[in-house]
Formats: sequence, structure tokens, C-alpha cells
Amino acid sequence: MNASDRKEILSVITTLVEANDYLAASDEISLEQLDRVVKTCLTASDGIGQTLETFGEYADYQANLTAYQQLLADFLVAIEQAGELTYPASAVRDCLAQLISKLSAPHKKQVVFLPYKASMWDSLASIYEATLADPTCEPYVIPIPYFTKDAHGKLKDFHYEGDLFPKEVKITSWKDYPLAKKRPEVIYIHNPYDDGNQVTTVLPAFYSAKLKQYTDLLVYVPYFVGLHERGFFEHILSVDLQHVDLVCVQDEVVKVAYQKELRKYARETQAYPKKQVEQFLDKLVALGNPKYDALNKVTPANYPLPSDWHKKIYRPDGSKKTVVFYNNTLLEVGAYGRAILEKYTDVFNFFWANRDDYVIIWRPHPLLADTIRIKYPEYFPGYLQLVEQFKDSQIGIYDDRPDFHLAYTYADAFYGDLSSMAELFRKLNRPVIQQLVTYETAAPSAQIDFKAVKDHLSKQEVLREHELPLAQLPTFLASIDNNQTRTNYHFGLDIHRYVMNLVD
Repeated sequence: MNASDRKEILSVITTLVEANDYLAASDEISLEQLDRVVKTCLTASDGIGQTLETFGEYADYQANLTAYQQLLADFLVAIEQAGELTYPASAVRDCLAQLISKLSAPHKKQVVFLPYKASMWDSLASIYEATLADPTCEPYVIPIPYFTKDAHGKLKDFHYEGDLFPKEVKITSWKDYPLAKKRPEVIYIHNPYDDGNQVTTVLPAFYSAKLKQYTDLLVYVPYFVGLHERGFFEHILSVDLQHVDLVCVQDEVVKVAYQKELRKYARETQAYPKKQVEQFLDKLVALGNPKYDALNKVTPANYPLPSDWHKKIYRPDGSKKTVVFYNNTLLEVGAYGRAILEKYTDVFNFFWANRDDYVIIWRPHPLLADTIRIKYPEYFPGYLQLVEQFKDSQIGIYDDRPDFHLAYTYADAFYGDLSSMAELFRKLNRPVIQQLVTYETAAPSAQIDFKAVKDHLSKQEVLREHELPLAQLPTFLASIDNNQTRTNYHFGLDIHRYVMNLVD
């Protein structure tokens, strides 16, 4: 039961108090009217009991509510038998005062987090940590089951990743927390697409339209952050803004771009009245994203190197190879088709040929395989073969663990498609190199302007592959201070404070 529900019950009890005062002060009231008012109060108290039962909290108030009802019931019996009897105003007032006191007492606000993929938990993690540290809140992390779809949009495989979350996160089963009963003050989601996602879908019981019925505040925090130069701001059009109350975007640049995209869409399609568009725009708030906060912990102390990784990253003499984090996104498959798979092959051939000097940590988007299987089935066998060949050849590390920050801790550079991974990596002041599909990875290196590259790096700008080819990367890294960069973000705390102020 959330604060709004308590207020509604308190409002009914306030009416009962007024009725009690009326009965206590009325010297000349007919027995018929007296009977009618008392029975109305009893009916209202039954409604309170039913509401409390719905939320599973009836037992906490049963004694006081029963005492109140017994006083009124006994009074009705007495006036039927005796005709006139002094109304027990004082005792009734005491019962109602105790109910008001209990309902008004400070209670912990229930805050529910509904992630569906463990690998996307970092978009909510630091909000959860801030909520956990807040003595006025009671957080629940409830991973949502989801289905992958087949090529025809039909549900295929059932998934539940509750056992993949960090061990320090207390998990509550989706079966053990009835949202309709509990009605938490706040629900956080990072999947606002309902049935609009072509690759996956959470259970319909967790669609945003349903969730909004169970909470005062439904907050969407994107599972990604984006590079400004990448664009792709039309993503906001796929969010069901009618049901969420708040959309936390990473910064003002993205917020303005989203607002522009929404206004353009509304103008061109006449989909929404102007007033509704402005209501949507008011839901966009630039509060940052917890994914940045996770970078604060990217240190060897927090992410010890596993022995199997150590053997691949370090030579027998203890020297470190050049470690490249390789990431692929969903959009490039649609944009380049078979050519992107040929690029993957080209990249892997480069690392195989140079395995004494380089280690590749390959981390494709967690939905890449399913996206290819569903949307581009003609490429799927080839992609699966690439994955198997990569794993069998042992040329690098295939990283599909939920937490990517281990790879970030030891990677010297990012290489691949522009994505959240690239945006986050550049905050560590290490090179971010965009792969070019038409660029031959192992092409003979031309003379590279290291001064220009250093200038780009100092501004945390993305480098295109021809500006810093992989073949030149070790030489460039040797020319710069490549120490770990520490960050100090606190967007999760900012979001938590903002949201709780709205609730209060």
C-alpha cells in the first residue's frame, strides 16, 4: 500500500470522524436518521477493511477497525431495544484516532526495480544503491521473465535471469511480490517497449500500461547511453510515453534532441494533439544515467583478473599484450548486411595473425544473435559459425557475462560500432576507434598523425579506423600516459533524490 492509498483511506476515516462529531453534537436527531448515519459509517468501515485486505495489510489494523465496528453495532442493537441511548462518541473517537495514528505514521516507501536482462542492470544499479541507503525506502529488485520471438513474432523461448545478478543484490521473485496488492510508490523500468520489441518481450503483466495501474510514479531509465555524434534520437518514438511518468535522459543535448524528434513526429503524423505532445515533453528530465556511475568502480581491486583471462592477456615474461575491447551493435547488421559479417571475419583474422601482440575481448550486443536470427535469418548460420570459430581458435576472449566492467578494467582501447559501450569507454580517456566496414583491418599502416590523435583523445572524441588503425595502436599507446582514469559520477543518487521529492 503506497502513500496515495493511505491518503484515500485517511480521507474516508476523516469523514467517519466528522460523522462521529455530528452524532455527538446532535441532541435532536430522529432514531431513523441516527440508524441511517450509523449504518452508513459501518458500510464505509467495511470498505476500509476490504481495501486493506486487498493490499494484504488488514491484520495490522484489524483490532482497531473491529473495535470501531463493534461499538457502532452494539449501539444499533441498544437503540432498537431501548429506544434512546447515549451515543459512545468518546470511545468511537478513540478508535478512529488510533487508526489515523497508524496510517499516518512514517512508513518506508516501497521502490521496485523491474530489470529483465542482467547485463542491463547497470542502468539501474546505482539508483538501487541510493534507495537501499535511504532509511525511508524499502527497495525490491524483481527481474522480469521474458520471451524471445521467432521470425513471425510468435513467442519462442522463455528466459529468467534472476540468478545472474550480482550476489550483493537481493532478488525478489516476480511470483512473490504481487504488484496489485503492494502498490509501490515507485517502479523503475529499463524496458518501455511492451509488445513493440521485435526480438524480445517481457510478460504482458509487466507492460507499462499495466504497471502504471499499480504505482504513483513509473520511471523509465534507458538501458543505454548514446554518443551525440551517433544520433539515432528517433528511439524516443518507440517509448510508450502515455504510461510512464518520467523519462531520465543522460544529458540536456539528448533531451533537446528527443524533444525535437517528438515535435517533428507529431507535426508530420498528427498523431497527438499539441497539448499531449507538451505533456510528453515534460516527462523528459536530464538527470544522467547510472551506467556512468558504474565506471567509478572500474579498477583491478574491484575486478580481479580471472586466471583464464590472465593467461591470454599476459605473456610468460609478465608483459601485457595490447587488449582491445571489440563491440558490435544491432543497427550495423541492418545497414550493411553480409558486409558486416565479412568485416567481423577480417577483424578476427587480424587478431589471429597478431595474437602474440594483441588480445581481443569480443562482446557483441546481448541481443545480436537473436536479432540476426529473427530479422536477418539468411545471415544467421554464418554468424553462428563465426562465434564457434572464435571460441575454438582461442584467439581472444568471448565475453558474454552479465557485467562488462571486467573487460573495461583491462582493455587498452575500444574498437567496433558506436554504442553505449563506446560512450562509456571514452569517459575513461582511452581511445575509442570506430570500425569502418570498408576498411581493411590489416591494411599496411600509413603514417599516422599522433599529435592529432592525442588531441582527439584529450577531447574524448571518437577516432575513425583510418585515423588510428589497430596496427598502429601499440605504438600510439606507448606514446601516451595510459594510466587508469577514475571517474566520480553520482547520477543514481541524483535520480533517486529527484524521484523521492516527487513522491513526497
